[in-house]
Amino acid sequence: MSTSFTNLQLKSELTIAEIIGHGIIWILLSIVTFGLALFVFPYYMQKFIISQTYAYDQQGQRVGRLVCTIDLASIIGNIVLWAIISVLTLGLGYLIFMYKINAHCMSHTKIIGVNDVL
Repeated sequence: MSTSFTNLQLKSELTIAEIIGHGIIWILLSIVTFGLALFVFPYYMQKFIISQTYAYDQQGQRVGRLVCTIDLASIIGNIVLWAIISVLTLGLGYLIFMYKINAHCMSHTKIIGVNDVL
């Protein structure tokens, strides 16, 4: 993709229905796993939002989209580490964990053109 990024605008195209559906799935997973899914949820929430974000040029034409390439295998070490830190700090470490999740997801995000396939 040879587009200059200086004049692109990012727009998330999440719908309320998609958000509610995603939320219900994660609430059920949290109940079934006795809350352990909550350590994985922030990663997949970021991935969900990023993957519904598109790049538009000045004329309003969609020229690309963001794709977050994280998966469970790439985050499991971080999850274990931050779960331990969160328990040892009585939950305060989880606040720092949220920043690291965002940074990790952004580091694993790429922009693909509208005609490109994954």
